[in-house]
Amino acid sequence: MSDKKESAAKAEESKKGSAKTHYDKKMEQRARDRKREKREQRAWKIAGVVILAAICAFILSFPVRKYLAIHETVCTIGGHNVSRVEFDYNYNMIKNAYMNSYGQYLSYYGMDSANIENEMYDGSLTFRDYFEKEAVERIKQTVALKEELEREGFTADITSDYQDYVDTMKESADAAGISIGELYTQSLGIYATPRRLEPFVRESLLVSRFTDSKQDSFAPDDAAIDARYAEDADEYDLFDYRLTRIDAELPTAPTELADEGAAVAEDGSYTPSEAETEAAMKEARELADAAEAKVMQDGDLHEGETSASVVYQIRNWLLDSSRKNGDTTVVESDTINCYYVVGFIGRYVDDKETVSLRIISTSEDNGAAIVSEYNAAGSTEAAFIDLVGKYSDSDNGKGGLYEGLSGAELPGDVGTWMRDSARKMGDVTYYYDESISLTYVCYYVGGGKPSWYYTIKNLIASETMEDYLSGLTADMTVADPKGNLEYIALEAASLQLQESVENVAATPAE
Repeated sequence: MSDKKESAAKAEESKKGSAKTHYDKKMEQRARDRKREKREQRAWKIAGVVILAAICAFILSFPVRKYLAIHETVCTIGGHNVSRVEFDYNYNMIKNAYMNSYGQYLSYYGMDSANIENEMYDGSLTFRDYFEKEAVERIKQTVALKEELEREGFTADITSDYQDYVDTMKESADAAGISIGELYTQSLGIYATPRRLEPFVRESLLVSRFTDSKQDSFAPDDAAIDARYAEDADEYDLFDYRLTRIDAELPTAPTELADEGAAVAEDGSYTPSEAETEAAMKEARELADAAEAKVMQDGDLHEGETSASVVYQIRNWLLDSSRKNGDTTVVESDTINCYYVVGFIGRYVDDKETVSLRIISTSEDNGAAIVSEYNAAGSTEAAFIDLVGKYSDSDNGKGGLYEGLSGAELPGDVGTWMRDSARKMGDVTYYYDESISLTYVCYYVGGGKPSWYYTIKNLIASETMEDYLSGLTADMTVADPKGNLEYIALEAASLQLQESVENVAATPAE
């Protein structure tokens, strides 16, 4: 070993063997602290990157989750995957139609129309279940009819139909004081937008055109209509009769015939005893018997009523084939404690001819201008049909043709105008209804058959259409693997319960 190395080794041994000073220990601790801080800083940097990545992923997942929700397959109908947007559109179309028709009556049944989906529709289904079930049926028909129209090569220009839909939605949004986007989400689903719904709306409009065309093709011939009339004449014949109603004078406070302890309620009402009711009905019967002798002179006159509009207690008596002019009777109604005194005048077929018109309806006060344009175009039916397509807000796909009109359905003096004996094909008139800001321009086509004829014609065509639709959708299955449609499980459970009850009832007792 050289002298230098030996000297260095001795110095090192001397250093190791010497005692550490307070300063040396302090410096060593600082060194350790710096190492720990560096490790912690490195760890926090790594953790920060992870947390930031998680936050970014969460934020970025919003459009992804929205996309997944929008394109979620709610169910599969006949092999067609139904997205959330499509299902909600059909669901809300069903719900809105129901509420428009019956919403005003729900409170009478103790239901909250604002929370209708949670109310019970029947013994097992809520209104939400019911709307979902009907939405599935609507989609079934749409899918089946679209396949059918494509198979038949049916086409129709629905450009104006779709524009009318768009304009109506804009007008509705303006009237409600909300944006068009808000109207869509509020009325057609939380993911509904004009762009997302456009293909489904266009599809519905095309299918509607095909349905109308198909139903027109199912119109029965005269022989079928006459046969249906002969079979169901009771539904279509009209009746003239006189009627007097005698109400029993029920006591409003206890009498000697009252039950023991009977009294007037705090709200002032009183429920008569059975004996009191019988006594009042006996007096009413005496008055009714007396009124029967003069009902043909003093009874209220009822003319041109169908059997469906007649008070049901007297309906069967009027429908009796042996009934003849001058017959009278007294009929008791124990449900409302009265007697009906009836005098029969006659039964007949309504053979008054109706009228067919082509009608343009527009929200502008432009009737005179349309008539002038019609005259300038040659005053022909073809010219008027062109104007229907150009101006009418409600083209029915038949060139504005409406058959079987009696005149009572029309506004203003249009009914009087069309029944004028001097009326001839090609005559036109218009009427502006200020109360609803609508103009009607009418083209006289000619006289038609009695209204019952068109009633039966439309009924048979509708029945045939229903059978046709049932045939198209009979084999279409609904797959709901995610359990989105609760009504399916509820109906299956109800059916299983019914089968169990039937099996128990069919099992002979030992």
